[in-house]
Amino acid sequence: MPLIYCVEDDENIRELVGYALRSQDFEVETFSDSKEFWPALEKRTPALLLLDIMLPGESGNDILDKLRKTQQYKTLPVIMLTAKTSEYDIVRGLDGGADDYVCKPFGIVELISRIRAVLRRSGRQSTETNLYTYGPVSLDQEKHI
Repeated sequence: MPLIYCVEDDENIRELVGYALRSQDFEVETFSDSKEFWPALEKRTPALLLLDIMLPGESGNDILDKLRKTQQYKTLPVIMLTAKTSEYDIVRGLDGGADDYVCKPFGIVELISRIRAVLRRSGRQSTETNLYTYGPVSLDQEKHI
């Protein structure tokens, strides 16, 4: 079961997303801001990240920029999950490296479908039990890489 991180400051949305994903056999960890997220990311890399833009402290765009500039997380699939719905914001997110962009309010079934599609395209659909990471080195026993 793939691990998904969700960085969302709205507690109701965090709980809804967590509950829905767990019911679909995903492993989920949720965070209200980047202060909780970064230490968890260093311990364990998820298969996918759901990321809000408007967060207290460090914005989702800033987090995405840091991820894309870090070799270890450059290819981590990211879906922006945000209330910022202007064409400018969508283009900024996608051009900034997001793999998909979902506007709030969103349908939970559509979100799950988009998560599955991004995981399929990224090749991260398999379980994380065969993936071992230590610092910048990862070993995927299933793919032999």
